[in-house]
Amino acid sequence: MSSNETETRKRLMLLMTRHQRQIFGYIYTLVPSRHDAEDILQETSLVICEKFDDFKEGTDFGAWACQIAWWNVRRARQKFARSKVVFDDEVLESVAMTATTMTEELDHRHEALGHCLSKLHPRDRDLLLTRYEPGGGVEAAAQQSGRSLEAAYKALTRLRKLLHDCVTQQMTMEAEA
Repeated sequence: MSSNETETRKRLMLLMTRHQRQIFGYIYTLVPSRHDAEDILQETSLVICEKFDDFKEGTDFGAWACQIAWWNVRRARQKFARSKVVFDDEVLESVAMTATTMTEELDHRHEALGHCLSKLHPRDRDLLLTRYEPGGGVEAAAQQSGRSLEAAYKALTRLRKLLHDCVTQQMTMEAEA
């Protein structure tokens, strides 16, 4: 494998890693189940790898990848036609457009949340992260933080409000800038 091919693979992997959540979220808004979305994400990832040479450096990889996902969703619609609820093309296109516009806002909110989390006291941040990690719960968060269950619930309520206010303020400042 040449060094150019190695660099191309590294760039592809970096872009796929950075945008996988966005691509999956886009697909999941357009299909009836998480399982179907995961299948389509795998198919989309294969097509992205096959067509990566067609990607124009400096353009929006997420948008390019979501366009590939769009065509995979359309192709998969035949499979969904047997299910009880099938949306027509107009509804599907409307949802796709909404998902595309929301992705950017959600990315900004995610960045703002990261900023706000970094401002929290480490004990509070650990409580939140333990609560929301996969398999976590209030009981585990309370135990790990050394708080009673009641104190953990109260702290989580206070921290959620604090984060909500912080993210809202951060988004407002970005919009005004």
